[in-house]
Amino acid sequence: MAMYMTMVRFVHQEARGITNFCKEWQNSAKRIEDLGIKLVGSYGILGPYDMAFVFDAPDQEKAASVPLAISYLDPGIQTETWSVIPMEEFAELSGKVEC
Repeated sequence: MAMYMTMVRFVHQEARGITNFCKEWQNSAKRIEDLGIKLVGSYGILGPYDMAFVFDAPDQEKAASVPLAISYLDPGIQTETWSVIPMEEFAELSGKVEC
């Protein structure tokens, strides 16, 4: 499985807020896991993003269901999803690259 990170930013005044989002997220997390996605962690962030969700998914199509589910919870948010590589694997990759 590949690892992904979805970043969440509350961007509109009509956003229902972090408290409501967190309560609804707990219910959605179970449905996401039922799709074969393993949630690795969820984090509140101080900075340009408000939250991050890290997860393993079997393919990109399944991975796309996470930001879609998050966007469904609150239309006042914006998401970005990135493919991520654990640092140990990234270090191995960088050692294989010849410039």
